[in-house]
Amino acid sequence: MNEIPNPLPENAMIVDDHGAPLAVVNIDQMQADSIALAYDMARNCGDVDALDQVSAKWLNKIGPEGFGYVAAGALRTMTHHILDPTLQTVDELAPALNYRQILHDAYRNATSDDPGHLFGCDGRSGR
Repeated sequence: MNEIPNPLPENAMIVDDHGAPLAVVNIDQMQADSIALAYDMARNCGDVDALDQVSAKWLNKIGPEGFGYVAAGALRTMTHHILDPTLQTVDELAPALNYRQILHDAYRNATSDDPGHLFGCDGRSGR
């Protein structure tokens, strides 16, 4: 069996806007943390206070320099490995719910120039 080489380095340096080093991260650890963060968030999805605690726990563990990278990886993991299989199940069991269309509509509203779309109001009166 031929193993596919990992094109990523073992470690990466995070730098600021001027190139000054902020942190060195281990890529494998960052990927493992991303997966764990995704499942930690998913298992607490019904509890806003728990989600705040999870965020604080992982921010403290990783630090502000690397948290954005881990959170981005967690978002990818959650979308591909949690949300997509969930939506596939909903599509099979309850296709009339049309959750994928609801997501498309939510995206359209989130990227609209009218902020009232986000809250189901006209953006001026608050209703």
